[in-house]
Amino acid sequence: METATVEIDNVTKRFDDLIAVDRISLCIDRGQTLGLIGPNGAGKTTLLRIIASLAVPDRGDVRIQGQSVRTNPRAVRKILGFMPAEFGCPRNLTIGEYLEYFGCLYAIPKLDRRQRIQEVCQLTDLSGRERVLVKGLSTGNRQRLLLAKTLLHDPQVLVLDEPASGLDPRARTELRGIVRELAAMGKTIIISSHILPDIEDISDRIGIIEAGRLVLDGNLDALRAHHRTSSRQVKLRVGSEDATRARNLLAALSVVTSCELQEPFLIIGSDEPNRNFVLAEMLKHDIRVLQFQEDEPSLEEIFMQSTAGKVT
Repeated sequence: METATVEIDNVTKRFDDLIAVDRISLCIDRGQTLGLIGPNGAGKTTLLRIIASLAVPDRGDVRIQGQSVRTNPRAVRKILGFMPAEFGCPRNLTIGEYLEYFGCLYAIPKLDRRQRIQEVCQLTDLSGRERVLVKGLSTGNRQRLLLAKTLLHDPQVLVLDEPASGLDPRARTELRGIVRELAAMGKTIIISSHILPDIEDISDRIGIIEAGRLVLDGNLDALRAHHRTSSRQVKLRVGSEDATRARNLLAALSVVTSCELQEPFLIIGSDEPNRNFVLAEMLKHDIRVLQFQEDEPSLEEIFMQSTAGKVT
């Protein structure tokens, strides 16, 4: 059986009396995108730094394609790219010089290095800007450059710490597109962000961390099932001529706990697990149904229900 690309095994990290990461275990398969969310101070960045071999766990281990961050960090760094939250760069360098510098650090041969710089600039939409000074870049283009640097040595595992921080909506949308493209290339991605809609949009799995502990882990459907209460709402839209009659019919049912008109929808609350009784009632009385949907908990709701605002 093929082992997971990333294996996080009972990792704990202390800073004096503070437990920043507390016995976290996770396995991430090749090509998966794991989104990590949690309050400030939850331990996300510390965990990402351990995965990237930039910090050593006090207990436990992380293996990247079988290589231990404890015993073989150099091997890990050859197959992993880390994009930190903070952008650090001599501001008098151009984009091309910046990437050339990191290409040398990665020991990429000169001819290959030029090709790789062209490829990562094309992927991150920096082509043609190689002579632009870093100090003149917008926040969005600085994040693009940081990602381009992270991709230079063609790592199979990407660890991205708050890559969308400070970006405007257009830049965030473009970044999501890049992350999806990287995932389609088979890369394993671990991404941390406070922007929950972005995580919801691009992640195959989501991990919620609070006070150093992993409190919830799974795909969005599994997280929704875990937090779906017995009393959920459904939205029903009928023809305007039927709205009052539909409301009265539903309100008279014993399984309906609430029924309110919020134009153009009827918002119906019920303890009945199978919400199809709503459709059955409409068909029974020849009411034309235009739209019907069950209200699913958002990632924000799941996050708020799963955490108590604790920090490490």
